[in-house]
Amino acid sequence: MGLRKFCASIGLWTAATALPAIGHAAPNDAGPVLQPIKPWVVDYADAQCAAGRDFGEVAKPITLVIRPMPKGDTYELQLIRKKPAAASAEEDQGSVDFGTGPIAASVLHFGNVAEKLDIFQFRITATQMEQARPASAVTFRNAHGPDVSLSLSSMQALLTRLAECNSDLQRYWNIDNKGPVKASQPSRGDVRRVFTSDYYPADALSAQDEGTAQFLLLIDTSGKIASCFVLKPSGVPLLDAMGCQVIRKRAKFTPARDAAGNPVRDSYVTPPISWRIAG
Repeated sequence: MGLRKFCASIGLWTAATALPAIGHAAPNDAGPVLQPIKPWVVDYADAQCAAGRDFGEVAKPITLVIRPMPKGDTYELQLIRKKPAAASAEEDQGSVDFGTGPIAASVLHFGNVAEKLDIFQFRITATQMEQARPASAVTFRNAHGPDVSLSLSSMQALLTRLAECNSDLQRYWNIDNKGPVKASQPSRGDVRRVFTSDYYPADALSAQDEGTAQFLLLIDTSGKIASCFVLKPSGVPLLDAMGCQVIRKRAKFTPARDAAGNPVRDSYVTPPISWRIAG
């Protein structure tokens, strides 16, 4: 754990000093472009990389969180408001526009009841995220939330730093055998048997939504699931979110071991998980 914790403290310090809160408004049709009120903060956490920044009013900020997936092929962009919201999730289709035209994105809307947060999560590819490097603003649109435009700055440096963090994350968790210690015996577990019909999301069931997804799990040296990421989405965000919840709650693993028999950190790709409605 030492390397990632050290990187976390360095990442927080450099983000606050090297990426100042400077932005320029860009014309758009989604209302005023909100300006940043805090600097970017890059978080080198043990099981993820993420960058966050507050925009708008100090009393009622909107937080933008940018999180690359560990394999680096997709990004999650979260808009977070300090507002009570139901824990149940709803899915939607929306768009992300860095000034070169709207990018279609799946959207998951859910609430963090304990912290009274209202969260809209957009998912786009890494190739699409590259449009953000020269961007001066971004506009988010979706049916169940407000259209929001945010002023951007320092995106070239920010995305480079997130890529560096992600490379370190891949080595730390031995993703695609990129770690310094190879696992001669991989993590073992059974995720198929943890799913029952009781976990089918009610909204997805009523909409007759079905799909198949795969997940990337980070398994620590005790066999605990440190994090779960959607590797191949089903096309139904509700099913993907529930998939991670069920796996983290119910799946059991034995840790990977090196050639000497010592437990080591490892990543695990689940088999395809299919959600099907009987009948």
